[in-house]
Amino acid sequence: MFTRIGRTVSRHPVGFVVGWALLVVLAASLVFQGWGRGGLFERLASGEVTTPGTESNVVSSMTTSDDSTGEKITVVVDGVDVAGDYANAAAAATAAREKLTGLDGVASATDPFALPGSASQQARTLLSTDGDGYAVVVALDEGLTDKEADAANARVAAAAEGAYRDSLREYAPGAEVRAVSAELIGDSIGELVQKDLARGESVSLPVALVLLIIIFGGLLAAGLPLLGALASILIGMGVLWGLTFVLDVYSFILNVISILGLALSIDYGLLLVSRYREEVAIQLDEAGHRDGDLPAGADMKELVRRSVVRTVATAGRTVSFSALTIACSITGLLIIRSPIFKTIAVGAISVSLVAVACTITLVPAIITLLGGRLVRPSALSRVPGANRVLRAVGDSSSDHGVFSRLSHRVVAHPWIVMLVIAAVLGLMAAPIGSLRMRTNVAEYIPRDSAVRTGYDVLQNDYPALATPTISIVARTDVEGASGLVSDIGAMDDVAHVSASDLTGHEGMVLIRVLMDVDDPVGREAVDAVERIRAQDTGYRVWVGGAAAQQTDLIDSMVERAPWAALIVITAVFVLLFCMTGSLVVPLKALLINGFSLIASLGVTSWLFEHGHLGLPQTPGLQTFIVACLMAFGFGLAMDYEVFLLARINEYWEAGHDNDEAVARGLQRSGRIITSAAVIIIAVFLGFVSGEMISIKEIGVGLAVMVAADATLVRLLLVPATMTVLGRWNWWAPGPLTRLYGHFRQKV
Repeated sequence: MFTRIGRTVSRHPVGFVVGWALLVVLAASLVFQGWGRGGLFERLASGEVTTPGTESNVVSSMTTSDDSTGEKITVVVDGVDVAGDYANAAAAATAAREKLTGLDGVASATDPFALPGSASQQARTLLSTDGDGYAVVVALDEGLTDKEADAANARVAAAAEGAYRDSLREYAPGAEVRAVSAELIGDSIGELVQKDLARGESVSLPVALVLLIIIFGGLLAAGLPLLGALASILIGMGVLWGLTFVLDVYSFILNVISILGLALSIDYGLLLVSRYREEVAIQLDEAGHRDGDLPAGADMKELVRRSVVRTVATAGRTVSFSALTIACSITGLLIIRSPIFKTIAVGAISVSLVAVACTITLVPAIITLLGGRLVRPSALSRVPGANRVLRAVGDSSSDHGVFSRLSHRVVAHPWIVMLVIAAVLGLMAAPIGSLRMRTNVAEYIPRDSAVRTGYDVLQNDYPALATPTISIVARTDVEGASGLVSDIGAMDDVAHVSASDLTGHEGMVLIRVLMDVDDPVGREAVDAVERIRAQDTGYRVWVGGAAAQQTDLIDSMVERAPWAALIVITAVFVLLFCMTGSLVVPLKALLINGFSLIASLGVTSWLFEHGHLGLPQTPGLQTFIVACLMAFGFGLAMDYEVFLLARINEYWEAGHDNDEAVARGLQRSGRIITSAAVIIIAVFLGFVSGEMISIKEIGVGLAVMVAADATLVRLLLVPATMTVLGRWNWWAPGPLTRLYGHFRQKV
């Protein structure tokens, strides 16, 4: 099959390049323009992360289902001495309020001075508890489209700042005005995502290009993996654009998908281009060409075509198995109930498959069009001293070298190597016991933005307007809920409890609980959620809020984890058997990679828990990031496993004994795995330069995983275990061996 693909691509390279170019242009137009439906960044969601079928999801649905009024925007006016000079404050507020109510899309604006009786309960809820400011609730017109509501939010935010500052210039020149709404919060997160994505790629891509130039010794060869990466990322983002019509695509997962697409494209492109240059070198050697003496004209074209076909048949097969293995690793996320994991899974699987399709069609097509330019000595090789560096770290290799010598040393002392590496991985895994997972969307609001400052002021100074730590919906009336309200009020760290009829839901009461805690999803808040859920009230109660949502999300992950693991293990086992014809190799790979994954997760947790290496100190890792690290990290580990096993298997099937096959396979693939790991680590760490904590966590986590896998596991532990197992590495029952032989002929 892969031989046929290689032949087709080498015969029609222009058609493949034009086809991919059209796909990229189409994806780019969808991502950035949206064809009248809004571009990707406009369609991203940024609200609560809920899990269907849980109490917190019920509360979220019931408290946001009121359509009797339009969307609300809260304007926070801070730095005004309301108590000291009520008359001036009221006059300034009235003048500003009139400007707001005249805006298109605004139905009403309510502040404490517009309400009858300034001392009324409703008016007091709009006054700061410190007496140094007030809030204005702006209601938008009903029935506005998403685009109209977005525009109205922007108008209110801009007009409020100007109107209140103008009216307060003489009375309170130091006053600060900030608008807060779900739409404005979402916009600020979306802007941060775009900024972090641009910053991460502006750091990662140049570094990756420089490293690729060093590895390949020229710009043309180095540019091919990056060209494939850009195509894969754009098309993957186009797929995410389509997903926004059926799922909530949260803005903070966009960078996660981009990181994976970039990593896989560079890995696959590096392997394919390197294998192509190796195949050219082999054919030149067989034809008797020496010292860069290349054929010309039709002979060169035929040599390139044969090399492309052979490259796709070998490296193309390897990267395809790798991509399928990674896709299977990510598939486990699909069965977790939360839509965020389904979105991540579909997006990541799409970008994985696009990356491999691009690698086995677009990259070979460009190679064919470039002809002999890709194998001629580059200008860099003529720079004094550069040639020595290129020979040391370049992609070309023979069957004997530093990695084969390393392998022979490992073969001589396999048990010592296994015990030492196992001890190191065990030490790395030790912090996993203190790992805590957390989910709080408010943490994604940019810290230096006006909307974040306004949100914090609301949380601290306006209890009635603040986002409650815990929200409870009870099927009773206010009087019937009084006992529950009293019990909650008596709990530790509870600062304020209120109960009111739930608008739009007759016979339902909404209980809002504000806790005096530093972390709204920390241990105290989670304990309070569990205590409330455990109470016997005599009527139906649903407990929600950020801490409850976090608890429900983690519980859903734990509940579905065994099934997800079973799917991943089965799929990976089958795929590795189809690649190697062995039952032992897949089992060993699953055990070793699982151990390595836990060790790397332990190191990542330790780094962030204590704020080491200049990283921000956090009380836990984001829940969805932990899931992504496990899925993506396992996939990338299997990626390098496939790279290594494919070459070892080639030598084994060519008739070499087990130890020699291991040594030669490691020599041929070790440099590529190490080079790919160095580049990918640089790419991952490039994204750490952004502000969003989730991207820092996944960047560091994946960098640790790749570093551990490409050194401790792939270069040392795998050769040691394969030495100990010997011929048993390749064992399978007779019927399965015959099945593998039949399958091998097909692909």
